[in-house]
Amino acid sequence: MSNLLNSIRDHAEGISLKNIKKSYGTNTVIENLSIDIKAGEFIVILGPSGCGKSTTMNIIAGLEESDSGTIHIGDREVQDLEPKKRGCAMVFQNYALYPHMTVADNIGYSLKIQGLKKQQRRERVEEVAKVVSLGSYLERQPSELSGGQRQRVAIGRAIVREPSVLLFDEPLSNLDAKLRQEMRMELSQLHSRIGSTSIFVTHDQIEAMTLADRIIILNGGHLEQFDTPSKIYEKPASTFVANFIGSPAMNLFDMTPTTSVYMNDLEPDCIEENTIVGIRPEHIEISESHGELTTVKYMEDLGSHKVVTVVLTSGEELLVATQLGQYIQINNRIRIFFPAEKLHFFDKTTNKRKEINLKITVAE
Repeated sequence: MSNLLNSIRDHAEGISLKNIKKSYGTNTVIENLSIDIKAGEFIVILGPSGCGKSTTMNIIAGLEESDSGTIHIGDREVQDLEPKKRGCAMVFQNYALYPHMTVADNIGYSLKIQGLKKQQRRERVEEVAKVVSLGSYLERQPSELSGGQRQRVAIGRAIVREPSVLLFDEPLSNLDAKLRQEMRMELSQLHSRIGSTSIFVTHDQIEAMTLADRIIILNGGHLEQFDTPSKIYEKPASTFVANFIGSPAMNLFDMTPTTSVYMNDLEPDCIEENTIVGIRPEHIEISESHGELTTVKYMEDLGSHKVVTVVLTSGEELLVATQLGQYIQINNRIRIFFPAEKLHFFDKTTNKRKEINLKITVAE
């Protein structure tokens, strides 16, 4: 491992936010946010527009001030420090490259400001260029690069400073779908190599699920869940998370006598009143003999599978993700059922997850 990579890994520090609040006038953007991030973790902040994602990142970076609360980076309390003293480096959505400078000069500009000698700057820039696969592009101008290459210049410019924390503010949003996929893979591999503490803001759940060690899900400035991608998918903490994570989203419905018939291996009286039941479309099973009849209202053929909208006898609509090769047409009548082990339960008053001891019907 190179000296640069060792240095970045050694500089990585944990982050702790305690009771952070932020309002603009009467509009509360962040409400009492407390999170602890380990050194070297890749954290994604995820949520819909206006949920407080970028504001949280800007508060960590020092670009905005919180109204109250404390921020620690490593063992330093930093909420009163100016941005350049916090040890953070940011990769912006719009790259923010200097158009009149070469790639090498863009990457090394912060080192020049620090007063590093020309030869030292050159060596550090060349080392960074290898890390971000730009070794043969150092003398080019930004206008001569593709969108993905310009994004790598921006990343190189950030890591050349050997920051304690690397911040990404929706860096892939300006790229097309194919390039976004390529850059996701590159970012994941880059993090594995450099081991920096990284925070990545996005509204794209695919980016979050594929990049993150853990995901912070915000909703209206509140923390809904902070956990690994698999835990968030398998055990969403609220109906918001259940509906936000997954494409297509989880089906959510009230437990009623008409919906309970689709759980025909479950005793319905074991599910308390005031309960919302959830099941992911890919976990609904289709059978020729088992389950209750539904009508296929709409279908999207995605090649690897179909996403089918079915109408229950109660009139409710659910999404079902079919397995490859299952033959279904619109207006078909198909039988579906909900395996008990795939069900999720939420309190109807709080919308928070709750655990229920299920009573499974044993066939005689």
